[in-house]
Amino acid sequence: MRSVTNRRDDVDVAAVRRAVRSIAESPRYDDWLLEMPDHVLHAVAAPLEMLVFQYYLTPPKDRMLVRAARVVWDSVADSLEDCPADMATAYASLGTALSPRAEK
Repeated sequence: MRSVTNRRDDVDVAAVRRAVRSIAESPRYDDWLLEMPDHVLHAVAAPLEMLVFQYYLTPPKDRMLVRAARVVWDSVADSLEDCPADMATAYASLGTALSPRAEK
């Protein structure tokens, strides 16, 4: 299992928030839950609930959103090929958003 970090300053939080929005507000969100294979659902259900909660939390807590996003990504990254194509694309954008920013 990969190590999860609490740091948020090594990623673009706005990009993470956009990627999370594409998942949480997708018109296919409920369909994805029904269509994803059982092994993916078992791995991602609880982390996904945490992620969506953090996304809608007011006021936003960027550090917790990034941490929740990393947990979801770690849960689903190795199973994207088993998922519906549009879901895999949305989750892959989350992985991209979590990539460390280039050094300035």
